[in-house]
Amino acid sequence: MKIDFKNKKVLVTGGTRGIGQKIAQEFENNGAIVIVTGTNDVAPAWIEKTATIAYEKLQIGDNDWHKRVDEIIQKYEGFDICINNAGINKVSNIDELQKDDLDSILLTNLNAPIYIASKVAKEMIKKRYGYIINIGSIFGSVSKKGRNPYTASKAGLIGATKTMAIDLGEYGILVNSVSPGFVDTELTRKVLGEKGMKEMSERIPLKRLAKVDDIVPTILFLCSEFNTYTTGQNITIDGGFTLE
Repeated sequence: MKIDFKNKKVLVTGGTRGIGQKIAQEFENNGAIVIVTGTNDVAPAWIEKTATIAYEKLQIGDNDWHKRVDEIIQKYEGFDICINNAGINKVSNIDELQKDDLDSILLTNLNAPIYIASKVAKEMIKKRYGYIINIGSIFGSVSKKGRNPYTASKAGLIGATKTMAIDLGEYGILVNSVSPGFVDTELTRKVLGEKGMKEMSERIPLKRLAKVDDIVPTILFLCSEFNTYTTGQNITIDGGFTLE
């Protein structure tokens, strides 16, 4: 099965590293024109080496972030595919929660994806074509100590995905969420450490953390010509972690 995204314009928020970077690179490898957003003033070096990936700064939480979203969509005359990947987290028990942390996590992980989807959908409706993927998390359906705002944001995003699918279905626009489990990334290694990585691997039925390569193919499929009827679903990719 060869997936072809030739002439498709793809927006990947938070796409400068980790899963987002791999998503962007694989869309490009399959012919797409990819626009990656990030919070730095300049593009990372790997983007500068590509011919069909462009970088746009988008700092969610800035006073004009809504305007910036509108500018990006107008600049590229809309997108065929939107991957809402940008997300943040901060661990703290409920009794230690800071309001600023609550506000920023909900804004970045929930409010912003809904707003961005609402804007890209306007252009998709004109063409009666489009795919939107919201990157959720297993913590949208299960949770862990200190994850109150994060779990709330991801559970909300999974719920919002269902409503988006209902709202946009009549226009041929398919909307799904993909919820990874524990993925072996630079950030995960920093948070868990070597001992934590080993302990978590033992709790997963497949006995290993996911690699980014385990996550991206599902996203590509859901946005391809091979997906014509799957919408409003949350696809969990966790090696069986949430089964127990």
